[in-house]
Amino acid sequence: MKIVIAPSKTMKPQKVDWSLTPILFEKETNYLHQQLSHYNDEQLCELMKISYKQALKVYDYYHQKQASYPALAFFSGTVFKQLELSLYPQHLSYLENLRILCAYYGILKYNTAISYYRLDMTMKPNHINLYEYWYTPIYQHFENEDFIISLASKEFTDMLHHPHVYFIDFIEIEDQKLKRNAMIIKKARGQMLNQMILKEITTLDELKQLQIDGFIYNEAYNQENTLAFTRVIEKRFK
Repeated sequence: MKIVIAPSKTMKPQKVDWSLTPILFEKETNYLHQQLSHYNDEQLCELMKISYKQALKVYDYYHQKQASYPALAFFSGTVFKQLELSLYPQHLSYLENLRILCAYYGILKYNTAISYYRLDMTMKPNHINLYEYWYTPIYQHFENEDFIISLASKEFTDMLHHPHVYFIDFIEIEDQKLKRNAMIIKKARGQMLNQMILKEITTLDELKQLQIDGFIYNEAYNQENTLAFTRVIEKRFK
């Protein structure tokens, strides 16, 4: 079993006492780094659809030496804010089951040493289709796994080509209408990951027993290769 999550655009290192491990696909990442280093600040604005101020920072990422931090303690988006890192030292062996899918590094372990970067799967540096670029390394990395739990967005789940990927869907039901709120979903993904780590979940049956901020497993809303967790929102009267 492996659990996969997506990275976040925001990064802020937290202090943890984890041994750093090298990146898994050094050759592939170095090639992307080389391609991105050819872009000037204005070209980065266009490629990444970011402001000129942001582009200046990103330009430095690819032209100046950066410090390295363990991946799980470096990303700081909504999913990662749900994680109780201080409780993880006794669960480090379980964390070996976790992978972070990444446009720049391909795959990260919880303690892979990474630096500041910016690259999304939708971007095409030097016309490189990143889904095609990472297809073989990622396929080979996961091909012997029995199943994969995806707490990643569709953008990153689409990097996986495995017969047994279970995507987790969080659905709110209000007045018989189904709703999916992006921020609520991100928060629920982080909380589910946190519970999986602390309880060291290893089977689908154990996963289905989790309750995440009112979300419970609801087989009625499952779709193909999707496990649905729902919560009912009481009807609001005006």
